[in-house]
Amino acid sequence: MIVGDEALALLGRPACYRVDLDVIEKNVRDMRTIIGPGVRLAAVLKADAYGHGAAAIAGTILDAGAALLAVATLSEALELRRAHPEAPILVMGYTPPALARAAVEHRIMPTLYDAGAATVFSDAALSASRKLPVHIKLDTGMNRLGIKAYEHPEKVIAAIAALPGLAIAGTFTHLALRNRASDLAQAALYRATLEACAARGIDPGLRHVCDSIGALRYPEFRLDMVRVGAAFFGVRPMRIGPEYDAYPFPAPAALVARIARIRALAEGEMVSYDDSWRAPEGGMRIATLPVGFADGYPRRFGNRAQVLVNGRRAPVVGLVCMDQAMIDLGDIEAEEGDEVVLLGAGIGLGEAADWGSTNRNEILCGIGRRVPRLYVGRGRAVAFDDRLSGSTLTWL
Repeated sequence: MIVGDEALALLGRPACYRVDLDVIEKNVRDMRTIIGPGVRLAAVLKADAYGHGAAAIAGTILDAGAALLAVATLSEALELRRAHPEAPILVMGYTPPALARAAVEHRIMPTLYDAGAATVFSDAALSASRKLPVHIKLDTGMNRLGIKAYEHPEKVIAAIAALPGLAIAGTFTHLALRNRASDLAQAALYRATLEACAARGIDPGLRHVCDSIGALRYPEFRLDMVRVGAAFFGVRPMRIGPEYDAYPFPAPAALVARIARIRALAEGEMVSYDDSWRAPEGGMRIATLPVGFADGYPRRFGNRAQVLVNGRRAPVVGLVCMDQAMIDLGDIEAEEGDEVVLLGAGIGLGEAADWGSTNRNEILCGIGRRVPRLYVGRGRAVAFDDRLSGSTLTWL
């Protein structure tokens, strides 16, 4: 799908991140089919839905079968709450006790793992004459957040469960996904804690362990709910069985830009900073694209990445600048104003991650707010979000 002049006229610059809501919907429905009717689907929309615009796509994801929205911070949750007043929202990361009142007021479920902090949330709920649903996190091996086994988690959970302003809505952990043996050991620790809680008569609420990778790699660990984010956005888990070949989870978005300038260079002329590229014998034609590392197109892509120009690949030459990148057109027929695909729609996330010496999630999350988002569905533009130009999410 090409971004036409009419659609680009909505935006504040000749570049955008084009997000296909139809693809997102299918990815969610495919995951819903895979996990089956007895397992709830939590949609992980942290980091602005991996750069795709959480507020814009949450409705599509909920309509496609997600039961809950999950984010990393309270600020992310509040943005979603404004857009979706009734959606269940879980903050999986750290919510400072100082923000307990905000969580209560806006009906946001925090993740707790400390009885002292939990008391503050309980008091905030009681002061509002409410009972706040919370999720408990167990640290079974990631060593980030959560209750460690040596802290006697069943005792901590019992203390939290006894607080009058709280209701345990779920208990979860996160697999490190180092290898199968490690994952099985983590799952065993998780089960042992739940068994210890059951012996005390504590209901753990929704049991959830799996992210996108775990949901496909370990069907036996799906339990009551799985937390899926990356798979919705084209990061298909690797090393999963052939039974999932029918579910490709394609990338729903493409970073595109219009060619700003085309010029001929004589042999030996430099491109960009630091003399990392010079025009070869016979000279060359370069095109300048109005996208750079400030937009999330990494500086490391210089002299490594490729883009699509009128359906053909062209290499990025010279270092990527803060606001611009240059490409070698070779014998490709192109004009100023032609659309170029920098990511997605034929430029894979995996190869982009290799060019940037990183993983696919970082590539997605790096696309900054300076890049307008254009949302398409059923073959046409349906919404846009151009934050720096003052046009927040607008449905057409």
